Amino acid sequence: MSDQTLCAAGTSNLARECRDLAHLCEATSAASRELDGRIARTVFPGLADLEEVEIAVWRHGDGSRVRALRYSGEKAAAATLVPPGHWMERDANLPDRIWIYGPGSDDAVSARHVLEPLAISAACLRMHARLKGMSPSR
Repeated sequence: MSDQTLCAAGTSNLARECRDLAHLCEATSAASRELDGRIARTVFPGLADLEEVEIAVWRHGDGSRVRALRYSGEKAAAATLVPPGHWMERDANLPDRIWIYGPGSDDAVSARHVLEPLAISAACLRMHARLKGMSPSR
């Protein structure tokens, strides 16, 4: 298999994981460090090269640590998942729905959850899936 084929397969797997995590964010009832760790590993695939020392915490070779933000529990952390050049919108009439729009496009993705960080995380993950070449399924 060529490097290009491996790269395409890896991108497809990451896109699928983004889409699956978006569904999981909408289906879960509460914030979870395990979910935060899965989101971090998917959005930042380089974390796979580090040793995981506890849920959502990895160690570099020099001993320093990387900790996943609380994407599922904190609005500000979830908002960091908005891809560069994209923006997030919310309608006051639909407080449980978040939309993510991309540059030069009115084609948004959305997600719903009564807990805003989970709605934001799900919508952002859908956009990441789209950017990686897979339909975001909403």
